[in-house]
Amino acid sequence: MTTSERRQIENEMIFRRANEQVSDGLDELDAMHAEDNNPELMRKDDIQLEFMCECSDEKCKERVTILLSVYQKIHEDRDCFVIRVGHQVEEIEEIVSTGPDYSVVRKNKTIAEPGPNLNKTDTNNV
Repeated sequence: MTTSERRQIENEMIFRRANEQVSDGLDELDAMHAEDNNPELMRKDDIQLEFMCECSDEKCKERVTILLSVYQKIHEDRDCFVIRVGHQVEEIEEIVSTGPDYSVVRKNKTIAEPGPNLNKTDTNNV
């Protein structure tokens, strides 16, 4: 695997991690509302969200509109990523399904998931 291919895969993992923080945050809010006995504040239906495109282009700022449940189901396979149509890089991934404005790609080359402190910023020096 070339350094460029490795960096592309790492970029996709970073974007997916940011999207998953949104998804996890919503689940945490629901749990908090349930714990506080405020069921009226909990999500009752699936919601459509705009997630960051998880393509390998670190400068990509496009969004993918997708139901939260669909997004979570796709990521049960840790080699899959949600990207805008046409953002795939055939050297490192293949399209496995498509939606209205997105593609789901699976890596044909893999690397280990980055650790939890990836790109951690030292706020003491800011």
